[in-house]
Amino acid sequence: MGGDGRLPPAKQFEATRTDTMTLAIGLILLFGLIYLANVIESSGTDTARRGFNWVLLLLNLPLFLLGLALLLIPPDQLQGADLGINLSLFRPAGLVLLLTAIWGLLATLPEVRRLYARLIPIDPRSPVHTLALILAGYLIGNSMLTLTQGGLEGLIETSAAASLLEVVASELLYAAVGIAGVGLFVRRDGWKVLSRLALEKPTARQLWHGLRWVGLLLILQWLTGLLFFVLDPEQAEILDDLNTLLLSNMNTVGDWFILALAAGIGEEILFRGALQPVFGLWVTSFIFALAHIQYGFTPATVLVFGIGVVLGVVRDRYNTTTAIWVHFVYNFALGLLTLLTPYLESLAT
Repeated sequence: MGGDGRLPPAKQFEATRTDTMTLAIGLILLFGLIYLANVIESSGTDTARRGFNWVLLLLNLPLFLLGLALLLIPPDQLQGADLGINLSLFRPAGLVLLLTAIWGLLATLPEVRRLYARLIPIDPRSPVHTLALILAGYLIGNSMLTLTQGGLEGLIETSAAASLLEVVASELLYAAVGIAGVGLFVRRDGWKVLSRLALEKPTARQLWHGLRWVGLLLILQWLTGLLFFVLDPEQAEILDDLNTLLLSNMNTVGDWFILALAAGIGEEILFRGALQPVFGLWVTSFIFALAHIQYGFTPATVLVFGIGVVLGVVRDRYNTTTAIWVHFVYNFALGLLTLLTPYLESLAT
């Protein structure tokens, strides 16, 4: 360690290289599984489907064992251990990892998927839908993991401002997973993928109606913020500080335009375009809300769920492209208000 507590440059480079390699391996595994699921969906035999279930089951076992270890091994023995994830509270994290792995293991069982099919419009025989169930559980588990480390206060201590490049990259990953998931160049060509995702050219009427939905979302945003401030002003202030921290690098209109556009495209292609026909409106909105759990379990979580429902209705009533438009305009409007707030406050004083 240097005198300022930072790693020496050589160690920083090594840590960065390790993180990059881990990310690359994870992406290769993710898209490899998506490709394999689509191949088996397209022309696989029942034997191939059973084999794919076994592959998914085995991939869940390491996470199951890690969660079990975090629950059973005394925390003082885990201090300083290189677990590959940054944790300070081990047992709550272990419980989340264990439950995430159990969800993944259950999703590999045909009998369980047939039970799910009574509640949501999945095909229990589909390897693509099986993988979607598991990945949705992993997305929720990853979000819940952040909340085990001290709630909103802990998030402020451990979070850092996101760069515009990081935000755009994560949203592009969402879009890529959605496009690959529906079988681009495996089960569908480009035009059929656009049709499956409901990415159509919006009409002027649809764009105009979309602005009315944006107005509804802005009203919901304002009412939720007001309710949160009245019920729990201390937590509302902490949430505001967290949002300010996470978005502190978004300082210009151009930054917010790119962020809003990336979020609209990435999240709508994945959630409304790819997942909603599989999981249905309400379950997709629930997953969407938990994917934004950086807000913690607050009225903001209910707001995000409501936003997901509205965007899902827009997708069903019009198309995913109109949902992208609504999502983009809503986020961009919030960004402009964020940029204007300091000036409005100075005028008021």
